This record gives sequence, structure tokens and C-alpha cells, in this order.
Amino acid sequence: MESLREVWLYRPLILELVRRDLKLRYKNSVGGLAWSMFNPLMQILVITIVMRFIQAKPIANYSAYLFGIVFLWNFFQTMLLDGCVSILANAQLVRKVYFPRAILPLAALLSNSFHFAISFVFTLLYFVVLGAYPENLRLVTLMAIPAIFFTAVLGLGLSYILSYLNVFYEDVRFLITAFLQLLFYLMPIFFTIEQVADRGFYNWYMLNPIAAFLVTYQRALLPPPPVIAGGVTLAPIGIPWDFFFIACATSTVVLIMGFLLFEKHQWEMAERL
Repeated sequence: MESLREVWLYRPLILELVRRDLKLRYKNSVGGLAWSMFNPLMQILVITIVMRFIQAKPIANYSAYLFGIVFLWNFFQTMLLDGCVSILANAQLVRKVYFPRAILPLAALLSNSFHFAISFVFTLLYFVVLGAYPENLRLVTLMAIPAIFFTAVLGLGLSYILSYLNVFYEDVRFLITAFLQLLFYLMPIFFTIEQVADRGFYNWYMLNPIAAFLVTYQRALLPPPPVIAGGVTLAPIGIPWDFFFIACATSTVVLIMGFLLFEKHQWEMAERL
């Protein structure tokens, strides 16, 4: 509790670190914040075109369902990568000035949250232009908010663990980059969760917290699409409430364990630097 209280007292420094990161990231850039959306938009465009050739009966407005998942995945991925290197990237600051080191992964989270907020507004506008909104606006759409929040909780908890390990073993950032690239293809992006259920892997697959959050976020924004496999329309799957709550509990535990581990070894990290 004392550590949490100290983090709260240093909130002006957290905001300054976020402001610094945003300024440095787009310094001398003509596109500015638009570049934060360029990569996920290109992914959505390429995947949409590819799936039109691969699927026998492409899903109507498939790009809308990609908007409902790619941006959240990109948020989780960049948050994890930035959080992993947050201590080493600020090594000079850590050596010279005392402050709670736990604010560095937190600042990385808030910086990426700013970018995700822009992409979220862009997603809603895209749905309006496409005609999906306001027709598909429902009360359950609000579930997108806790899905985003607990994705951030999971990412912050993992960032504390990875940033600690990366100080002692710099190979960690390369391993996590490769792992996230592989994990991207295992997420329900190139396929739907209905296809996973049709193969009999649904219960195991949804034990992955980030998969549960992505599906919850996607199905909160839009109703399940009609998916046809083998000439048969698969049973639609809505918000996976049970797996969502399991993922929330898992993420909370990961954050607590990650923070405790980070706080226990923060002085060892400072000495290592």
C-alpha cells in the first residue's frame, strides 16, 4: 500500500513522462498521430483483401469485425513491448533521480492508451459510415469498456514482469517480440471464434485471457457474423461471459504478482543499471 501511495504522489511525473514520449515519438513527423493508426489500418486492409480470396463465402463487412479486434490487439502488443523496455530506455533517469520505478511501465501504458483512444473513436466513426451504427448499438456495447480496461490490466502486469527480467536478460525483449508476432496468427483475426468452436477447441482456446478480451470486445461492438463452413451456417457465439470473468480474475492476479515482483527487486534493477 505504501508503494501504491508513492506512485500516486508522483502522478505529475507520470504525466510528464507520457507527454515526453508523445513528443519524441512524433518529433519532425509530418503525419503525427496518424502514424499510430497506419500499421493496424494496413493490416486490416491486407487481411480483408486476402480473406476475400481465401474464404469460399466471405463474411459481409468483414473489415468492420477486424476493426473490432485489430486495434485492441495492437494496443496490447505495443503496450507490452514498450513496457518491457521501459526501465532500460530510462536508465539514465533511474541512475540519477529517485522516484518509484513502477511508474515507468505505467507511463508506457498511458501513452499507448492515448493512441488507442484515438483509434477507438475512429472505429466508431467507421461503423457509422459503414451503416453498422446506430443499428447495432445495444446496451451490451458498453462491455467494450471493461474489455479494454482489463486488457490494460493484463498488459501492465506482464509489463512489470518483463521489464524486470529485461534488465537482467536483454534477450527478453527479442523473445517477446517474436512471441507476439507468432501469437498474432493465433488470435481470432484470420478466423472467427465460431470456427474455433466448430473444431472443438473453444474451451481451451478461450482460457487465453487476451483471446477472451478480444472476442468480448469484438462481440460487444458488433453482433456475431453469419459464418458458413462446409455449406453449414455455424452457431453464432456472443460475448463469452464465463471466460471473460475468468480472464478478468487472471489479469488481476497477474497485475498483483507483477507489481509485487517489481517492487521487491527494484533496487536490484537500479544496481544492475
